[in-house]
Amino acid sequence: MTEIMDSERLIELVIDKHNRFLETFNFEFFELESRSNAAKQQLDTIKREIETAESRIAVLNEKYHLLFHQAKKQREELFAQVIDRMRANKAASIHDTIRTTGRIEELEKKLQTSKNIEDEEKMIAEIKKYLCDFESAAGKAGITVTCRGITDILDEANSSHRELLSLQGRPKEHAISARDHEKQINESEGRIRWLKHRIESHNSALAYWMKQKGGIKVD
Repeated sequence: MTEIMDSERLIELVIDKHNRFLETFNFEFFELESRSNAAKQQLDTIKREIETAESRIAVLNEKYHLLFHQAKKQREELFAQVIDRMRANKAASIHDTIRTTGRIEELEKKLQTSKNIEDEEKMIAEIKKYLCDFESAAGKAGITVTCRGITDILDEANSSHRELLSLQGRPKEHAISARDHEKQINESEGRIRWLKHRIESHNSALAYWMKQKGGIKVD
């Protein structure tokens, strides 16, 4: 009787050991799996943000150059029309307008290759001043004209350039964060696989000993 009770007690201790391991491993498994899934979701979000930023950078890089070119074309068309009318009217202010045109053209060339936002904004401010001078000269010749459309395009180009500069470092920052998340996920996945194997092993052992316990006969 004592031997049988000792065997039964031994089996109970073995079962209790496997249950304790299962409780510990299952807790860690589900906690780690939850963190890993959250990290995967964050990684997917970061990757989408990188794609969005890179796409926006490409658009803005082209946009602000095109806008400067558009402002130049619009300015050239307006100036050509007004200067033709000044010549027809023999306006005395035509010489000032031609000089203003030359100064604006120099600034427009620099804008097309400008990389420094502060220098760019100074040039835009100068162009706006010359555009005001142009409007004034046209007014003296009896010609009402506005350069508001041109200045609006210049402002939009500058705004696009500013946004571009604010975004340029973002893909790199996100890439660093993505690598950190990938490292965390890889480390977690390794531990999760180990835990899964241990849980399966303890479940199998527990099932075996539960059957052994059920098969014990007491004389």
